[in-house]
Amino acid sequence: MSARPSPSALLRKLRTPGASEQIWAMALETGNIVGTMLAFLLLGRSLGVDGYGGYVSLYAVISPLVTLSSSGVVMALLQHAVARDEPIAETARSSLSIVLLFGGVLSVGASAFAFFVVGGLGPVAIVSIVLIELVTTPVLLVGATVIQAETSFEGAAKVRLLLVAGRSVMLVALFLAGALTVANLGIAQLTWSALLGLVTLQNVGRRYGFSLVPGRIHPSHVRTNLVFSAAISADAVGNDGDKVVLASYKYTEDTGLYGAAYRIVQLGMVPLGALANTTHVRFLARSDEPRHYLKLAVRYSGIAALYGIVFAIGVVIAAPIFPLVMGSSFEGSVEMARWLSPIVLLRGLGMYSLNALLGLGRTGLRTTIVVANAAFGVTLYLILIPGRGWHGALIGTLITEVLQVVMTWTALLYCQRQRDRDLARSVVVETDPDRAEDAPEPAR
Repeated sequence: MSARPSPSALLRKLRTPGASEQIWAMALETGNIVGTMLAFLLLGRSLGVDGYGGYVSLYAVISPLVTLSSSGVVMALLQHAVARDEPIAETARSSLSIVLLFGGVLSVGASAFAFFVVGGLGPVAIVSIVLIELVTTPVLLVGATVIQAETSFEGAAKVRLLLVAGRSVMLVALFLAGALTVANLGIAQLTWSALLGLVTLQNVGRRYGFSLVPGRIHPSHVRTNLVFSAAISADAVGNDGDKVVLASYKYTEDTGLYGAAYRIVQLGMVPLGALANTTHVRFLARSDEPRHYLKLAVRYSGIAALYGIVFAIGVVIAAPIFPLVMGSSFEGSVEMARWLSPIVLLRGLGMYSLNALLGLGRTGLRTTIVVANAAFGVTLYLILIPGRGWHGALIGTLITEVLQVVMTWTALLYCQRQRDRDLARSVVVETDPDRAEDAPEPAR
């Protein structure tokens, strides 16, 4: 039997950079969960079904665009500054310019589109929320990512956690003051994110010895951003397209109820997302073991499937509590939440086969599957929602989720088989060159 580590040994382990970063990552994840739940509960009670429907619809319009000015830029910055060892000052300035350019153009388009599609929200509410998500928050994330690239994830997590904490405090304060509207929340959070972003840029520039201001945009940075953004944006379209179509056909009440029920599903996805993040590097590590990536996908998909089943059962049992928390006007969300609960199971089954395709080097195929499935989903929404309301959205969502699971696992089985054949051929060639002519041709 192995000896149990002493308290002092555990303390030393916690003080190592790896353990410290994990702690801050958990703190940031917890902060995001708390902030999401607070927004979900307090806005639902303050806005009612129709008002909450407008809020959900607005975020459904924004979510596919955020990657181009936020997550895609952040991933591209890390790719060029860390993986390609490009100068951090030049890369950061280029990234900041991309954020301002993409964010500014997309803000105009998203605001104009939301004016026509989203009901129940005025211009101030729409413009403020759009600017938060497409401009001020991405600007702050550029500064935080420079810290991550140059020092550690811990420093970046602190900046992001400060943003989340400030937004949550403003949300609660407005609710307690009886002044919680989307417009008031948007103005308050826009002010906070803008000020924090400017301070972060200034401090980061002083810390690393360069002025973090907009600079020349490098075409390679734009291309990398677009590559990373394609699959993420397509996935967002697939996830939120149903809410946009519901809102565009003026199913105002359905949008609010369906959006509230969908939030429960999104909260259920948080543990799966955390598991995917912690295991992601295992799929990226190169391995010549036969069926390696398939085995990894099967292992983690089994865990995800078990969790998805437990979650679905929990939602079916606990759904009647939902209106007691959100308000009696959300009674209709009970049935919707129950029908939507299998989505967590289906996404758990699909996410690790997608990660395995990355490990196999099939990034293009992976992106093609996600984009094609999202396009098919939107087509289903346009066909099924008119005349059926949320029932059409539900049917379209479940069909696309099942289809993506089938497509990704089929692709994984095929690609893993090709990879194993190529490895077998290389072994034959190395051990017995005379048999090389009889070995199967490498898959192309």
